[in-house]
This record gives sequence, structure tokens and C-alpha cells, in this order.
Amino acid sequence: MITSSQRTRAISLAGLACLVTLTGCAGVPQRVSRSHEPSRAAYGAYLRGLMLERSAKLPEALNAYHLALEYDRASPLLHVRLGATHIKLGQTDRALQEFSKALSLDPNQQDALRWVAMLYASQGRLDRAVAAYERLLRVDPSDQFVMSTLADLYVLEGDLPKAVTLYQQLIAEAGSSSQLHFNLGILYGRMSEFAEAIQELSRALELAPTSVDVRIALGLTYELSGAVDKAAAHYESAIHLDPFNVRAYYHAARAHLNAKEYREAALNYQAVLDMTPQDLEAVMGLVRVRLAQQRYDEAATFLGRKLEELDHPPELYVALGIVYREAKHAQEAMRAFERAIDLKHDYAQAYFYLASQLDQLGQRQQARANLRRTLQIDPQHPDALNYLGYLDAEEDKNLDEAKALIEKALELDPDNGAYVDSFGWVLYKMGKVDEAITQLERAAALIDSDPVVFDHLGDAYFKRRNTEQARRNWEHALELDPAQETIREKLDHLTPQQATTMSAP
Repeated sequence: MITSSQRTRAISLAGLACLVTLTGCAGVPQRVSRSHEPSRAAYGAYLRGLMLERSAKLPEALNAYHLALEYDRASPLLHVRLGATHIKLGQTDRALQEFSKALSLDPNQQDALRWVAMLYASQGRLDRAVAAYERLLRVDPSDQFVMSTLADLYVLEGDLPKAVTLYQQLIAEAGSSSQLHFNLGILYGRMSEFAEAIQELSRALELAPTSVDVRIALGLTYELSGAVDKAAAHYESAIHLDPFNVRAYYHAARAHLNAKEYREAALNYQAVLDMTPQDLEAVMGLVRVRLAQQRYDEAATFLGRKLEELDHPPELYVALGIVYREAKHAQEAMRAFERAIDLKHDYAQAYFYLASQLDQLGQRQQARANLRRTLQIDPQHPDALNYLGYLDAEEDKNLDEAKALIEKALELDPDNGAYVDSFGWVLYKMGKVDEAITQLERAAALIDSDPVVFDHLGDAYFKRRNTEQARRNWEHALELDPAQETIREKLDHLTPQQATTMSAP
């Protein structure tokens, strides 16, 4: 499949001349008749042009083709040869002009259509390339190369359903192959149609049972569909097939971690470190495993050792700060984040974590300053945009600016439940209660384990005088976190009459 990195140069011009057959070798210009002297002259000039073109005498070949055109101006083939020669000379604009002339004489001239399609693709003009390949497919509906190339272009344009249709047609025309089923499975996966993706990838695996790529693709698809146990099994099979495939170990570690199989996750991250001892991502992975197990001392000891081994990379100080924060060692966390900043002054993520730690310590002004520093370094940092907007919403400050910051975060990550909650909360603070409820209900659907969201939702319903819904949401927030005394106080202050009333504003 053509990848997104190939948008601007899908097919190199240097290779184009090798892809289109020299139809002229077997054919002759239109209307050639050896009994007719002008046509005989056209044919002779055409043959000279072919020989000169093959001998890389390209200017001379152009002269010969132009001479042939003087005798036979209705020949699309001569314009195709002129265009192909201009391609070899690097003159793409003049080539396109010649191919256009050929198509004006014969709209179904396949060589001209192929050249035009490939030229437009090479220039990143995908809409025109697609139109040309679609014309080619109408001329010859069974052309498998055109079907495959057009499917790839549909993928680049984001029109995945059309690409799926073409791959289904390719399988019907060419028969099953592992690659075709693999490509079709990947497309279904990108469309979040996981059942169909698994079916196609499973068929690909049947046809190529030793394919590591198919195993990993199946693992990713199962993981996206929520079946982390099946995902881990496929990743482990990929490792068995290729024991030195670092990517497979990473995938397996992540799947085991999500399945709370901590021992297996740690073994896979350790396998990566055995092969690549300086791999920071694997170090971070092992730290995540220890955090999930709440084995904070082990995580801190491991990071201390790796900091010495790897010459104190700032990323590991951030990881150490997170470990100390989770272990409730606030001052040690602060020092770790500050050390990361000392080592790397433009480290946006370190400033963000430092801001979060300062906020937890009640130092909101300093927290705001560090969030603004984060955004100076990285204006597109969604967490910092959301956090700064949320802090202002919490204190009823700069609400218009807070709303704009959170909206920008949502542009970067539209389905982030925390950002949606912040957006609902700032709307609530602005007095837009009905809009706030809509957003907060969506946030609750996105992150149904966060007591803060249900607390906010309870406040919004109470403001709307729907006390029954307020009570339900506050009670659910307490179920998620019984230590929330402020929520308990809200429930305690509901009068018996309020607790049984559902009234609209």
C-alpha cells in the first residue's frame, strides 16, 4: 500500500519510463499504409524516433517524432512517444501537453492515460491521478495493476470504502493471496470494523502462517477491539517466529500490561532491554509495570540504576518524578522534575509535570506559570491547554480565555474525556447549564470511572433544579471514591423534599 509519506512523490519520475511499455515497438502510427507515400514517411520517421529514443539520443528522437507528425497529425501514438521522451528529459509539463493531445485524439488511449495518471500521482495531484486511473479502469475493468494502484490512491485520499470495494474486486479477479487479504484487513481495521478486519487477517494468516506482519496486525486488531488476551497470544506467536523482533516484544508487553499480566509484561520489556540496553521506551515500560503494581520502591531503585548507566537522561528524571508523585513523596517529585528541567531547559513535558505537582501542593500561581512556560515551548500541548483552562474555570477567572484554551485542546484530541469534562465545567461556570450537561454527559460516557466528572454532572443537574439526577450522580461519584467528603456534604444538605423532587428549571 502507498503510505502517507508518499503523497508528494507516489511514483518517482526516474522510474516512470520503465513502467509504461513501448507500445510503439509493436505498433505503427495511425493510418499508416505502405502504399501511401506520406504514411510511409511517417512510419519511417517514427521508427527512427524509436531507435534514437532507445539509444538515449532524446533531442534527435523528438525531432524524428515531430517529423512523423507532419505526415500523420491524427496519430495519438506519436504524441504518446513525444510525451515519453519529454519525461526522460525531465520536461513533465511538456509531457503532459503531449499526453493531453493524444487523449483528445483518442480518449481511451491506454498508454496516455497511464502516463497521465502516474505523472499526477508523482506530483501529489491525487484527484487528477484518481480520475485518470478511474478512466483506465473503465477502459479495462479487469486490469489488476490499475485496480491496486487506484485502491492505494483512494487510501491516500481517505476514501476507505472505495478502496475496500476495489480490494474485494481484486480478490475476485486475481484469487486469494495473503497480501490482498492483509491489505483488506488493514483497511477494515482503519474503519474500526474489527470483526471484518479479523476475518480478512485470519484468512491472510491461513495463506501465510509464518508471516510476522500478519500476526502483529491480528494482535493490534484484537487489542483495538478489546480482546487483549487474544492480542497477546498473537504477539507471542510473532516473537516465536522472530525472536529478535523488538516491535513484537513491545506489542506483547503492552497487551500483557493492559490485561494486568504484570509478570509477562515485565519479561517482554526486559527482553527489549537485553537486546537494546539503552532503549528508554523499554525502561519507561518497566516503570509503568511497577507503577501498576504499586511497587514504587522497586521502580525508583531501577530508575536510579538506569540514570547512572545511561548518563542521566532528563526523560528518566521525569519518570522518577512520576514514581515519587504516585508514592506521595511530593518534595522528591518536585526535585526530580526540576532536575529534568536543569538538564533540558526546553523540556515542555517536565514543565507540565512540575505544574501539576505545584497544583497538588496548592501553589496555583506557580502552577499557572509553569503551564504557560509549557505552552511557550509547545503551543500545541493539549494537556497544558486543558489544565490551564480548567484551573481558571475552577476559580471563575478569565472564563472566555479558559473556554478558548479547552476548545483548542479538544481540536487536538476531540474524544479525550478529561477535556470534554473541562469544557462542560467551563460552560457551567459561564451559566450555560444545558450546554454544560450535554458535554458532561458525554464526558461521563467517555470516562465512566472518574468521580470528578460525576461530581460536576451532579452540580449541573442541581443548578438546573433536577435534584434526583443530581443525587444519582453524586452518589455514583462517592461509589467511585468514598473519600470525597465534599460530595458527601452535598448529599447531606439535600432536604428530604429536594431528594424526591425532579423539577425542570
